[in-house]
Amino acid sequence: MAINLGDRLRQVVNGAGRQVDAVSPSGAAATAPPVARMAPLKIDGPRVADILAGQWLESPDGAVVVIDRYYGSDRHHGREPVGEIVATIENGKDALDILSSAWPARAGGPYSSRLCFFDIETTGLAGGAGTQAFLIGCAILEDGGLRVRQFLLPGFEHERALLARVAEFTATQGTLVSFNGRSFDAPLVETRYLLHRLAFPLADLPHLDMLHPARRLWKQRPVVAGPALDDDSCRLSVLERHLAGYHRIGDVPGFEIPSRYFRFVRDGQAHPLQAVLEHNRIDLVSLALVTARALRLIERGPTATTHPRECLGLGRLYERAGVLDNAEICYREAAALAARVGREPDVHADSLRRLALLRRRAGRMGEAAVAWQELVNTPGCSAILRREAREALAIHHEHRSRDLDTARALVLDVLADQTAIRRREQAEYRLRRIERKIAVRHVASPARGGLFAAFEDAAPI
Repeated sequence: MAINLGDRLRQVVNGAGRQVDAVSPSGAAATAPPVARMAPLKIDGPRVADILAGQWLESPDGAVVVIDRYYGSDRHHGREPVGEIVATIENGKDALDILSSAWPARAGGPYSSRLCFFDIETTGLAGGAGTQAFLIGCAILEDGGLRVRQFLLPGFEHERALLARVAEFTATQGTLVSFNGRSFDAPLVETRYLLHRLAFPLADLPHLDMLHPARRLWKQRPVVAGPALDDDSCRLSVLERHLAGYHRIGDVPGFEIPSRYFRFVRDGQAHPLQAVLEHNRIDLVSLALVTARALRLIERGPTATTHPRECLGLGRLYERAGVLDNAEICYREAAALAARVGREPDVHADSLRRLALLRRRAGRMGEAAVAWQELVNTPGCSAILRREAREALAIHHEHRSRDLDTARALVLDVLADQTAIRRREQAEYRLRRIERKIAVRHVASPARGGLFAAFEDAAPI
């Protein structure tokens, strides 16, 4: 069976692999010829650290530039005070438990409130063994504010020292929080540890990837005043504008970041990296902002939402976590808000559909039928959802309320639409069955009603 690079490296680190000597054609062990490599640039470490307002830390494994910044509680990120962001996170244990139910951690158990926000900058986006994380940024809650610590790789030969510093810092943390970190950041950093035959220090930490809750809550947003916010995007730079009105000015584009680092490695000039460090810091503070906003919504419920789409997304999040009572409240409120606003028929229809499905799964068929009927009557409802609602109502009236005339009318409405061949065949079969039942009911005498009622009850769905 094929084995991927990550699994093979884990075997080597854990002692399962063994080093095999190269063998020459004569059978003797061969020694690989030395590979000619360009000598690494000798940079002025203290000067680089001074330019970046950091510290130059040396060890037997190499050197690292460590940059610390503290964002006090009175500082604002857009219109959100950092102190409120931190307080919301510190008091959000119950909301974290709900997130833990919705997106369980792969290791380390449930999420703890001792969060470490994590973001990296890399030499490329391709991943694999050839891509390195030259900047690893972490942010933790400290004294009512945020402490941001960044670890910068001053040269590729110093990578082992950088990994050791990061391992030392994260050893005391409780939960890792990232944005798309489960798919990109953590696997890439793990590969670097494994290549150096070092244990991955983040393996045992619960990992909360905020990209998934953010997609539930804010992937689709209403039109707002001002420049287009790329509504279908869930990038941090978009979310920070939407949630806090924070606009980046002079931010370095992501595609330009690797070239700035390669230039630094080549000529030792650290000034171009200042913008890269600031970009990483903003990402970390915005990640804390997004986390706090999600926790606040989960804690307060639909009353804390600002528009129907957000309320619908919160209901979907509750439903994924198994908090069905809260999900139903959100769906009802989202439908009511959308009806009042009148400009988001898709939100109105989707909320009613999810409400009906939730009630049906709970065995509350009559209440589900009420939601399906409201969906049928919703202006602007898509043909697909209206067809689904009519089919569900036809089943309900045929088998539960025994209103065969209404069931027949609903099936005829379904057939009047342009439906797929399979669905049309199902509707025609249902129509024939309903018409047989109607005919039997019309000819049945009162004395024979019990027999024919039993026949109808035995009819297959």
